[in-house]
Amino acid sequence: MSRAVTLTGYDGGPVVEDLAVGPAPAGGALVRVDAATVCGTDVHIADGTFDHLARLPLVMGHEGAGTVLELGAGLERDALGDPLRPGDRIVWAHNWCGRCYFCAVAKQPTLCENTMGYGWGPYTGDAINGTFSEHLHVSADSRVLRVPESVSAPLASATTCALRTVMHALDRTGRIRFSDDVVVLGAGPVGVLAAAAAVAAGAHRVILIGAPASRLAATVRWELAARIDISATLPDERIEKVRDLTGGRGADLVLECAGPPDAFTEGIQMVRRGGTLMVIGQAHGRTVPVDTTGMKVRQLSVLTSLSADISHFHDALRFCERHAARLDLESVVCSETYTLDSVGDALAAMRAGAEMKPVILP
Repeated sequence: MSRAVTLTGYDGGPVVEDLAVGPAPAGGALVRVDAATVCGTDVHIADGTFDHLARLPLVMGHEGAGTVLELGAGLERDALGDPLRPGDRIVWAHNWCGRCYFCAVAKQPTLCENTMGYGWGPYTGDAINGTFSEHLHVSADSRVLRVPESVSAPLASATTCALRTVMHALDRTGRIRFSDDVVVLGAGPVGVLAAAAAVAAGAHRVILIGAPASRLAATVRWELAARIDISATLPDERIEKVRDLTGGRGADLVLECAGPPDAFTEGIQMVRRGGTLMVIGQAHGRTVPVDTTGMKVRQLSVLTSLSADISHFHDALRFCERHAARLDLESVVCSETYTLDSVGDALAAMRAGAEMKPVILP
């Protein structure tokens, strides 16, 4: 049996149950979950905000890293072609099918028509498909990667959502040049890791804008040009500050990682003429007024990015292997630790914005 956090109804909230653990599926794996991390999406799923997407009943959690206990027939190597064995530490991507139009023809697996992502349900009793659990079944449609020895389980777990999302977004924007001024909107996990990635990429200036002040202060060792607290400034002040820091032009690249509608409106005013706004955080479901004439006259590029495929997981792990110690990423991103029995407290901390990434140790 495996203890796991399940969600069968929004009124009752998440509960801990004992679930039967079957063998590793053909082409997949049975893993012991070493660490899971909490995402804002988990809060939205638990609260019913995403009831049009989540499929109850479900096992909660979509971020995690684990140790292989058993390999199913046909799974012998990871996505890099390296041999896999029981005892290996791995991460796994969502189970993009590889057969639909978006996977096979458009080469955009994050738009897969057939995915049943971890933590989104449904749980049908045959496979444990959420990371807030002692065990998890990696499906045959997932791609897996071994975790470098230097990357801890909590940090590896954080790469499986926030950091791989950043890597996909940067892949879509193209290379950051050494002369680029980059603004990052949002000081949550995605925003902070986006700032770290921009610094490591060698951007000329990186400006991080968000709140609370404690999250900005956590990056004090990083080579940021400025940290702007949204709780102590008005939008016009922030826009003017960005322009002052960039010679009056505005940023070459703005990474919107915040989420609220105002972040899009504010971000588009921070981009220089001919610059790029990458939308990563918007998930509010509301319509945002856009000055399309101004966008055209300023010749702006507005791009969006969703989730990530296994290549971006690879980029995220390699990033941590190279830069985690120098940037002290684990202490910046990973917060307090919780057990399965205290997942409700972890979700509450995330809901309140009190922690960056609560860590679940099943």
